[in-house]
Amino acid sequence: MASTIDLTTAPTTEGVASRPFPLWRRGVTMVVEGVLYLLIALLVAITEYFVAEPIGDFGLSNWWIAAVIYAAFEGYCWPAGQTTAMRLTGSSVQLVDGSFAGPMRMAARQLIRFLVVYAAPLWAFDFNVWRIAVIAGAVAVIIEVLDRSDVGAKAPWDFFIGSTVVEGGITGVSPDPGPVRSVSDLQLAPGRAAQNERARKAMFAAGLSSVIVSVLIVLNIFTEASEFVSDQEFNWGLLTDVGWFPRRGQFDLSTLFVGTLWVTVIAMAVAGPVGIGVAFYLSEYAGDRTQRIVKPLIETLASIPSVVLGLFAISFIFPKILQPIFSDIGIFSLLAAGLGVGVLTVPIVASISEDAMRAVPTELREASYGLGARKATTALRVVFPAAISGISAALIVGVSRAIGETMVVFIAAGGSGGALFESDPTEPGQTLTAAMASVGAGTDSVAGSGIAFQSLYFLGALLFLATLLLNVASDVIVRRFRQVY
Repeated sequence: MASTIDLTTAPTTEGVASRPFPLWRRGVTMVVEGVLYLLIALLVAITEYFVAEPIGDFGLSNWWIAAVIYAAFEGYCWPAGQTTAMRLTGSSVQLVDGSFAGPMRMAARQLIRFLVVYAAPLWAFDFNVWRIAVIAGAVAVIIEVLDRSDVGAKAPWDFFIGSTVVEGGITGVSPDPGPVRSVSDLQLAPGRAAQNERARKAMFAAGLSSVIVSVLIVLNIFTEASEFVSDQEFNWGLLTDVGWFPRRGQFDLSTLFVGTLWVTVIAMAVAGPVGIGVAFYLSEYAGDRTQRIVKPLIETLASIPSVVLGLFAISFIFPKILQPIFSDIGIFSLLAAGLGVGVLTVPIVASISEDAMRAVPTELREASYGLGARKATTALRVVFPAAISGISAALIVGVSRAIGETMVVFIAAGGSGGALFESDPTEPGQTLTAAMASVGAGTDSVAGSGIAFQSLYFLGALLFLATLLLNVASDVIVRRFRQVY
């Protein structure tokens, strides 16, 4: 007969002797409940902002809608004798016989709790929000203090259903595993598995929230952009006018495209060679001590506010660099703005390119040296081709950064109130982002045209599509040229 190994069994859900939940952790649970409710109310308000116009008013306040949604979340956890906050903080509602409260008892408990802590103060103090918040907090604290095991009293909701709040829960109780007969018996404890599952759901919710926010932003931009092109004042001839003057109803896109193209080309002419050169130096030539000093300095350059670089462009680049070369250049020009954006883009190109070069295996360099190649030859003929996918991605990210830069161009390029079509980079001009800033800030008196403000969203949609195409191109290039060692 095969021998078995008996493990110490964990208690089952019946007759569990669990410890009372500490008072300070109950306070944490209450705070978590409040934060969750406020987050749901915020999401409801954001949703109402985007959908209220198409479908009309909800008919209920955001707070009551959020309360209904939150109650649905609560009901999802009730079969385990827990609320949403209890599941996060590791507590549960236990009955006298040691079993956990079922959904009906949990519903009664939470209803009484809601009436005592929230509804009663609402009625008693005539919906004064701040006074209600203070009174509700005080009532909750007093009741929770009375519910301590050493006093022997219970909160009204727990007294009514004959329960108490304890540590752990159904998801945290390990059933009797019995003897170990196979590898499948050596599974993760249910409590640990439940904690991992909660962590996974929390991380998924965090990731999903960023997707939802992005979708809402894109939806808002394209909804307003569609209103621009569908307005009765709009016609497609406005997009090929003599210049960009939204106040006068002139929306020449070529003016903004040429300005954006000049700034991007000039910026990458600076950031591309300089950034890749810095990456080569840090990756192939600099010692450890030099890297520890130089790389943080370069990355610190990326943290300089762009408005500072805009002032740098008109206070240093224009008088010290451009004016000695172009005697008739003005203080505001696309050339000065492009150089300023180039300085801002150098850290991005340098950092990503250096990471790509450093990822090249050392064995490739050693093989090149073993064949008699010099360091420069190894860097250009071995490391650079091996890191070409990362360097290409760095350049495309730099282009996206240059296209999306606003404050440097807004300050240094001029044309904040509008601009005529200009192909000379030494003249003032305007880019897509600067035009959006001008409209959004009201610097061009947008009240002069009925669809001037909607043009902001139209430009935003064009800018979004441009950067999306660049990101897709970057991904294609990385996949095409990536080498796996």
